[in-house]
Amino acid sequence: MSLEMKNRFIALIKGNQGLINSLCRLYSNSEEELKDYRQDVILSLWQAFPNFREESKISTWMYRVALNTLISNQRKINNRIVTESYSNTTEYNHYQAAGSDDELLVLQQAIGLLIPMDKAVVILHLEGYVHKEIADILSQSETNISTRLNRIKKQLGKTIKSLHHESK
Repeated sequence: MSLEMKNRFIALIKGNQGLINSLCRLYSNSEEELKDYRQDVILSLWQAFPNFREESKISTWMYRVALNTLISNQRKINNRIVTESYSNTTEYNHYQAAGSDDELLVLQQAIGLLIPMDKAVVILHLEGYVHKEIADILSQSETNISTRLNRIKKQLGKTIKSLHHESK
């Protein structure tokens, strides 16, 4: 890879650190796991960068690579751990240190309980992507994304109520 491409890649990573960190936070359960996921995502981006054909926005491409990497990591973990209760996992609340309010923490916790593909859909939706863009990024149909989002919203509503009830 040329020096120019390396510099472009570094600038790309620096300019999109928030995107990478946000995605990794939602898939990790500890600070250590967050660092590992971030490193995995950056490595995947580095390996895929020479093949980026600029057929989509760079941020769309980055989301796709990052989400595929994180979902793949989740599958590996799920294959190793047959069953583990969420309440038994060592949880590091990344947002608490930043002083986020309770409602945001509850929402983030509820999103954290979703299956990997549903997390990806929610993340992209919250980032402002429209259904067609989400479908393109995740290689799904637009109808599938619309249906999935409706189901996820209902599920999140129930989970948030449950989490509020548990905290009282």
